Amino acid sequence: MPGQGLAAVILAAGKGTRMHSDRAKVLNPLAGRPLLIHVLDAVAALNPARVLVVVGYQAAEVKQACANRPVEFVEQAEQLGTGHAVQQAQAALEDFEGEVLILCGDMPLIRSATLKTLLQKHRETGAECTLLSLKTKEPKDFGRVVRGPDGAVLRIVEAQDATEQEKTVDEYNSGVYCFDKGILFKALASIDRGNAQREYYLTDAVGILSRNGHSVECHSTRDADEIFGINSSDDLKKAEQMVQA
Repeated sequence: MPGQGLAAVILAAGKGTRMHSDRAKVLNPLAGRPLLIHVLDAVAALNPARVLVVVGYQAAEVKQACANRPVEFVEQAEQLGTGHAVQQAQAALEDFEGEVLILCGDMPLIRSATLKTLLQKHRETGAECTLLSLKTKEPKDFGRVVRGPDGAVLRIVEAQDATEQEKTVDEYNSGVYCFDKGILFKALASIDRGNAQREYYLTDAVGILSRNGHSVECHSTRDADEIFGINSSDDLKKAEQMVQA
């Protein structure tokens, strides 16, 4: 059963200032449905035991958009980064044991098949963290996956913090992860805001696990479309074109 012992945490707290819209970013419509609903549908195919949506800006409206769906909500009152957002789910998952799938509510083109493959690799390899990456020669404004000489994942560096050498890396972080729950929140307890954006990065948890000898695996895709995040009104127009195509 694909979703046995699986909890999904979807990050949906941001306003999305570049959307030029008063509504929460995840409520902007794509093909007639809010962005968040596309993500919830992709996750539902995995039959997770729990689905948690992290809300913040326009929390009531986001909750209303998810009415009649088996979704729980946790609130990120102050948006202090992706790591901080996931930390808000810790209390709700206190009695949960299993894997935690984390993804963003503004990635409406993510495919259920890709999430299933990620989860399958996580289980088959016995990894404590498995992330989805994008391999492409096309420059992207994403974080980079930094590997060691043996190919092992060492860490993820955000685009704003990357050195010129790190910016030549052609493997990008998608923002989709599967963690063993027991190790996830231990790693998040060690992150800080010593970075360009002064935020708590979820990506830092990957480096913490790697440095401490925990197993980190990576599943790579070459389809940039499905990890396309909607961050502006232009992105939304592009996504509409992708859907129509």
